[in-house]
Amino acid sequence: MWLELLASKDEALKFFKKIQVAAEVESGHRLKVFRTDRGGEFNSGAFQAYCIDRGIRRNTTTAYTPQQNGVVERRNQSVVEMARCLLKSMAVPGKFWGEAVRTAVYLLNRSPTKSLKGQTPFEAWYGRKPSIRHLRTFGCMAFAKRTGPGINKLADRNF
Repeated sequence: MWLELLASKDEALKFFKKIQVAAEVESGHRLKVFRTDRGGEFNSGAFQAYCIDRGIRRNTTTAYTPQQNGVVERRNQSVVEMARCLLKSMAVPGKFWGEAVRTAVYLLNRSPTKSLKGQTPFEAWYGRKPSIRHLRTFGCMAFAKRTGPGINKLADRNF
């Protein structure tokens, strides 16, 4: 759920609601303030009404001043750069940009940062070190197994 991708910006409110509920349940705290740029996905009437109904104060940055949201802008830049490196280093087609972005976010959340004094974001949120034993190389060769009628014991089962 946390790593789903939006098909279009009009899905922002639906995903915001899911993430808000999950974060509030996990943390035991209620969301009080939400800071965004002035993107249309955050300024719709439905989004504003939702925040007002739930008592969520909205802070928006001044138009065309990404430096007001510097930490997030820098993190987004890190995510995009890492995703690009993942795709290019393994010669993975650009159509897999979503998977590369999800992988980049996953890895960054399990990497120590100066702002958390050497802790990982995962560790700061959950209070324990993350396991990384399951990690594999991005873009490694994989095969899907074919099953079903017409497949005999000796038939090639890979696509």
